[in-house]
Parts: sequence; C-alpha cells; structure tokens
Amino acid sequence: MPRVPFPGYPAFLESAARQIGRPEAEAPARRIATLSALANLCAQASLGGPEVAPAVLAKAAEFRDQLHAAALAADLMIAEVFDSLGLGNPDAGSLSTGSTRGRRRPVPPRPLDETA
Repeated sequence: MPRVPFPGYPAFLESAARQIGRPEAEAPARRIATLSALANLCAQASLGGPEVAPAVLAKAAEFRDQLHAAALAADLMIAEVFDSLGLGNPDAGSLSTGSTRGRRRPVPPRPLDETA
C-alpha cells in the first residue's frame, strides 16, 4: 500500500473556519499548540503506514478530545454569561462571534458545593 503524506492542517482548518461561518478564525487557530500536535501525529501516522498508524492515531484522538472539551467549555462559559446578564440566547444568533450558532446548547456545570 503506497504511503501518502498528510497534507497538513491548513486546508482542514480553512474548511472548518468556513463551515462555522468564521473564516477569520483560521489564522489565530493556527497558533493552537494542541492542534499542531494533532496534525503532526496525523502526518506521522500517514507516513508510518498501517503498522504504526493505529497507535499514533489513538494519541491524535486524545488531542482531538481535548480540543472538543475546550470548545464545549468555551460555549458553556459564553452561554453562562449571556444567561446571567439576561442578554438572551446566544444560540439564537445574538452572539457576535457565531461560535455557538448551529450547535446544540451545552449542559452547564452543576453549581459548586460551597460546604466542601
């Protein structure tokens, strides 16, 4: 099976930024270290072939999960402030960044137990 080098993440990032309707998010997102690490692992897996790819991609999936958790936490924080200030629902398009547009509203964290 021929090995095809991974093209890098700029094209994927450009596509993702367009999909969320925020093409200007692409350039700053290129500086996210975890995304760069994930892209490097994908490149290693594509060059390493079927023998090494599963283990390398498992580590890449860990980075993906970290990025997903961070994005969800960002949505939670923004929604919490909107709610606490009575500014409406950011999912309805009132959020100028558009980061929550088109997503299901995340579940906020439970209040901290102040007795602990």
